[in-house]
Amino acid sequence: MIAVITNVFEFTRSITIVNTFGTRLRYARTLRQLTQKELARLCGLSQGAIGNYETDSRRSPKDVFRIAEALNVEAAWLAMGTGSMEPATLRRIADTPSSGASWPFPGIDPERIWALSAQQREILESTLAGMLSVLEKRSPDERS
Repeated sequence: MIAVITNVFEFTRSITIVNTFGTRLRYARTLRQLTQKELARLCGLSQGAIGNYETDSRRSPKDVFRIAEALNVEAAWLAMGTGSMEPATLRRIADTPSSGASWPFPGIDPERIWALSAQQREILESTLAGMLSVLEKRSPDERS
């Protein structure tokens, strides 16, 4: 097993190659499987601006909140490399092995869900909640 270690954990200093705004931006964008053009469209910037941020040509990340929202990452992590990359309210089950919970859908890779935009995940959550509600109302005999 090969482990990838990044500074997405809470350390006081960067410990890997994601130690600038540009490298963190590129890391998060590729993790979310977005092109520069797709990210630019999602956050209302030009592809050139994203490219300049990634190469650290554009030093002031004034659009950090819009970019962080589009990538579904913590703005503090993106801007300064501090704290966790994943938003606190959206930590993956796999990130909390002590919880004893496991992924309930073996046919669906959790990364596919985390690669969706926040709006797409909200639609998925709403749809799943509605389906659960219907299934829970059915008698035990009908559930199988």
